[in-house]
Amino acid sequence: PAQIETYVPESKLYNDLHEFEKKLDATISRKKLDFMDALSKPLKTKRTLRVFLSNLASDQFAETSVADNEDLFDLENARAPSWTLKIEGRLLDPANSRKTQPNPPKFSTFLKSVIVELVRDTSLYPEGNLVEWHKQSGAPECDGFEVKRRGDADVNVKVLLYLDHTPEKFKLAPELAKLLDVHTDTLANIVMALWQYVKIHKLQDVEDKRKVNPDEQLRKVCSLSYSKIPFSDLPDRLSRFLLPPDPVVIEHVVTVDKEFSMSRFAYDIEVEVDDPLKERMRGATQPSAAMQKEIAATDDKIAALVQAIHLCKLKRDFMMSFANDPVGFINAWIASQSRDLEVALGDTRLNVEEIRRSEFYAQGNIQEAVFHHLRRKDV
Repeated sequence: PAQIETYVPESKLYNDLHEFEKKLDATISRKKLDFMDALSKPLKTKRTLRVFLSNLASDQFAETSVADNEDLFDLENARAPSWTLKIEGRLLDPANSRKTQPNPPKFSTFLKSVIVELVRDTSLYPEGNLVEWHKQSGAPECDGFEVKRRGDADVNVKVLLYLDHTPEKFKLAPELAKLLDVHTDTLANIVMALWQYVKIHKLQDVEDKRKVNPDEQLRKVCSLSYSKIPFSDLPDRLSRFLLPPDPVVIEHVVTVDKEFSMSRFAYDIEVEVDDPLKERMRGATQPSAAMQKEIAATDDKIAALVQAIHLCKLKRDFMMSFANDPVGFINAWIASQSRDLEVALGDTRLNVEEIRRSEFYAQGNIQEAVFHHLRRKDV
């Protein structure tokens, strides 16, 4: 504190450090607010999801002679030929990354639905040619899907992957997509593109800035009247032009001539994941309990040291008064002790009216009494 600078010149360094701490706390608080504002918005980065298709074939009929296979016509123990289609995927590490991500998101994390269409005769295979998977809340994530069916012939399959976008994305109807030059995007970005269209074509009403004067193209696409319309009503008018995004379509041929077959191609899909910086920002906004405990302990230690300096100041003033005027100091001290005794014993010689006044407690003997009280407490 500034009060001790007169007798502890080095305390100026502490005061300077204390002022710097205030500025640092203000800067940290401002940065935390910036981080919290950034965390409230989607912070995404683009990554590549690589999809692999393969299949297993089991119990397929082989060209063999009866002598080589005596159980060829053993119908009791024969098993029906079958195949298993595997759809697997993994998230690739960034191109400039030097280390592998420890726990990357699983394949199903990026999917909302998976549909597998089998092109084969339903009269021969009545078990169904359409296989669907839809994400359920709370269900565990997985790195792949399997479809097992009976059959001894090659099968053409079509795999439809519906991505799970967060925040949700929409595909625009062709006429609106052409008008706004946007194919698939989030609702917020679509509304922003519409606002940019209004500003570029100067459709905002001159008198009432909240309203828009739609031009011929906007009226035609959104089926608007020629009158003015509030801009806040336009997003509702656009809802019927927002469609689900197109799925990723992969065509594959399940072959049964080998026990294991792998597609010659791997399919890369661009997906969005949370930016790693977001986790670091979230950690910066959450104070460490251990750090807060250490700061509190340091503050308590500083307060104790400042109090000790004040006690040393009182002791020094007491000794300096005695050294400068021993006789006067002793007389004043005896008088002070006498008044303390009168107060302690409730002596009637004490002026009660004087005690009621604040000037009584500003006298030097009161300070002496405080000093001795603190000294006894210190011992």
